[in-house]
Amino acid sequence: MKIYTKIILDKDNNLISEEFFHYRGRISMAGIHYDYKSTRSAKLMEKQAKREKKLAERKAKRLAKEGSKKDDTKSKPLDTSKPITLDFLTNPDKE
Repeated sequence: MKIYTKIILDKDNNLISEEFFHYRGRISMAGIHYDYKSTRSAKLMEKQAKREKKLAERKAKRLAKEGSKKDDTKSKPLDTSKPITLDFLTNPDKE
């Protein structure tokens, strides 16, 4: 098995220079070796699930806080029998 220590390629991926050594040991018989790229998608999914769980907990906590502060500021519906005037629309002291 070749273990590369240095590989130099040109811009067209043609080999210019390589440095390596031959290795015969237990690792050469092991098969597939996992690296960062092979486990990246699983790690990203775990991270996304953790983020969503944290956001859900924050939202539940915020809703629990706001539940105790219920605001009863409901606006009354307009009376259809009265005409809408400019004074009614612009008066800051309207009821």
